[in-house]
Amino acid sequence: MNINILILILPLLIGFAIGFFTRPDNSYKNLKKAELNPPSYIFSVAWFILYILIGISYYLALKNKSFKYWIIPLLHLLLNFSYTPVMFIYNKLLESAFIVLLTLITLIIVMILFYSYKKYISVYLLIPYLLWLIFANYLAWSIYFLNK
Repeated sequence: MNINILILILPLLIGFAIGFFTRPDNSYKNLKKAELNPPSYIFSVAWFILYILIGISYYLALKNKSFKYWIIPLLHLLLNFSYTPVMFIYNKLLESAFIVLLTLITLIIVMILFYSYKKYISVYLLIPYLLWLIFANYLAWSIYFLNK
């Protein structure tokens, strides 16, 4: 498989796999949630779209770049992917809320880096993800405070 195609679809494949193997259980379903918590099917649709945008953004910004340019964006994705098991397998509300916050912070850093590479379209493609992470912070911290 061409490495460029892999870069495009890897966030979607990993995100799908993690979501498939770590579905919310009854303990999550029984938690008090924020007033604005969307129905569960919204998360699947949103993440499908966001992972495609992330893949395209990373591809456009990082193709033909040496590994050192990949370190922070990859760390960002690892943080993103770590949320699901921490929340849905280990049921760690505070830790998962911090992961969402750190994911937001590292996304801002990634966007600044992509901007500094003059990869403006890559930055624009991440704006929906930025907005989703702001909303996800509201949801994660609401769950933590409503259930502590």
